[in-house]
Amino acid sequence: MNTAPADSLKRNPSIFRNWVSMAGAVLMAASAFAFVLLFFMDAFAHVSNPYVGILTYLVSPAFFLGGLVLFLLGAWWRRRKLAKGNGTNGSLHIDIDLSRLRDRRILSVFIPASAGFFLITAMGTYHTYQFTESVQFCGESCHKVMGPELTTYLHSPHARVACAECHVGHGAEWYLKSKVSGTHQLFAVIRNNYPRPIPPPNKGLRPAQDTCEQCHWPNKYVGNLDRTYNYFLPDETNSLYSIRLSLKVGGGDPTHGPVGGIHWHMNVGNKIEYIATDEARQKIPWVRMTDKNGKVTEFKTASFTNDGPKLAVRRMDCMDCHNRPAHKFITPETSVNLAMADGRIDTGLAFIKTNAVGALCKVYKDNDEAMQQIAATL
Repeated sequence: MNTAPADSLKRNPSIFRNWVSMAGAVLMAASAFAFVLLFFMDAFAHVSNPYVGILTYLVSPAFFLGGLVLFLLGAWWRRRKLAKGNGTNGSLHIDIDLSRLRDRRILSVFIPASAGFFLITAMGTYHTYQFTESVQFCGESCHKVMGPELTTYLHSPHARVACAECHVGHGAEWYLKSKVSGTHQLFAVIRNNYPRPIPPPNKGLRPAQDTCEQCHWPNKYVGNLDRTYNYFLPDETNSLYSIRLSLKVGGGDPTHGPVGGIHWHMNVGNKIEYIATDEARQKIPWVRMTDKNGKVTEFKTASFTNDGPKLAVRRMDCMDCHNRPAHKFITPETSVNLAMADGRIDTGLAFIKTNAVGALCKVYKDNDEAMQQIAATL
């Protein structure tokens, strides 16, 4: 009988045949499994989620590298034992013999534990994926700096719309853009140099046709809306001052009603473009309108120097008017007016409007100090 293979094995036993390396291999396999599962879950999701990319391309590879470290550490440990001449005594060498009770006991624990680890990995991956789509993750766990935005969101008409549906939407292109933007924001949070308050994302914002108009559409005829706004004057008796407005919302589709009103700007037959010279897009010296027949009409101020090619031309969409659809911050004066109109603040208190607004407009160190000082002032 040729005993060369057996002798060769004894002379050169595998340095990876040890329990530490095997545990690392299981961890690497589970991480690869989680990566593939997350990748396909995100690929077939109805809305792209930028946070899943963190799990897919950062967390899963991190666990894979951890398994690789264990795998190599076991090999190093095994090689060290071999270098000391103890490699043939079976201290770390895996020689499975099912006729031995010890080997059967080890396998009876290792195999179910590995299978259970894979099962837990699958369940944990799925539930983690679901959690990253939740509002709690976006507004509390991941973006604690977005506390004020989360508060307004929870009291907005869009409180049941997931954050990613508006901030990311569908498609791979904007998914990648959101990931790049999120990376810059992450570094800003780590360095603690992000702006306070956080400004609206005017730059790089996805066109509303890709997000807002998945639920809303300008063609629908609305007609006129009647609104009454109650104000209280800052005098001793907190005099009531009401304004009633008729809002010409109109519509953009003649099959549903007359074309006109504010939504005329969003008529699919019209193309409204403008140039804003300030960051908040409040100074607009140039507007261009292209109708359904292709006729172009330009409007510009006398001081506009016609630097259109040098300035960004933006096409008007929903967000130019509805720029805080889910994060509307109510001013102190409006808050007090609402509370007084609702009867939560007694309008019979002299100068309550003036004092309440003054207390709310002061600068405080934090929320606790604000609550105490406002209560003490009133």
